[in-house]
Amino acid sequence: MTHMVATAKTPTGPAFTVVLVCHVASVLLALVAAVAGIVAATMALRARGELASWVRSYFSPGVNWGGRVLYLVPVFGAALLVMSGGAYQLGDTWVEAGLGLWAAAALLAEALLWPAERRVQRALAGWGGPGVPVAARASCRTMCISASGVVLLMVAAMVVMTAKP
Repeated sequence: MTHMVATAKTPTGPAFTVVLVCHVASVLLALVAAVAGIVAATMALRARGELASWVRSYFSPGVNWGGRVLYLVPVFGAALLVMSGGAYQLGDTWVEAGLGLWAAAALLAEALLWPAERRVQRALAGWGGPGVPVAARASCRTMCISASGVVLLMVAAMVVMTAKP
């Protein structure tokens, strides 16, 4: 096992630390939002009676801003690259891999997760019956699968960014 030895080039300082914390926090918040989507969709699929109030609240109409925190990840990451004074660069393999995994997660969220979430929101907006309407069940399943993919991609990116292979 090799150990990283701190060099004079290793970025330090309060500003770098604050941006690093913001970068990590945005990853964690995006993960929590994706997991919340999995849980809400799963609970909606399993409900036989009235949906739990928190599930209805999750699917209230509007943009899932918690999930959109995903877009802050590369913003803070780019700031860290600039602030590193050349210690980290866009051409570093681990940076490119992390960015690629993030891009795949964002594409998956934009293409499948968030559209499915909006379909469930619309289906539940006027629904007073038990569980979710039959038409929304497929969208709940799409949410579960695509949000799981987002979580896996983000965890893989976290591993790459932490290990810096």
